[in-house]
Amino acid sequence: MDAFCYLLCVTLSAIVYSMIDKTPSSSSTSLATRSALQLLAAEIRAARKLRGWTELELAQRTGCSRLTLRAIEAGKPTVAIGNVFEAATMVGLSLFGGVQETTARLSETKVKLELLPARIRHQKPELKDDF
Repeated sequence: MDAFCYLLCVTLSAIVYSMIDKTPSSSSTSLATRSALQLLAAEIRAARKLRGWTELELAQRTGCSRLTLRAIEAGKPTVAIGNVFEAATMVGLSLFGGVQETTARLSETKVKLELLPARIRHQKPELKDDF
């Protein structure tokens, strides 16, 4: 009876895990996105190892769980972008050229946004009702 219960628990766990896993298929993300995720993941992992930190140590410094950090280092597209950027920052990776470059680019982008319309609306098709 114990072996049957164990087998049932393992089977149910596998079913529940497959239902919970909401990782998008590779066809739902572009090749460029997948490549960028893999590159950033590898750089985070390499920088962590160069610092001599365990997964748990970086997870604690990042403010996420070890499982989330493993997902970051695996390049999973479902991880919150804030967690990925924080992990990269904690290991010393420069994002978007550093803080000064990011601030300058943000200012430029805000100026562009001021010149663009606040909303984009599609025009309704003109009805041709002249029978």
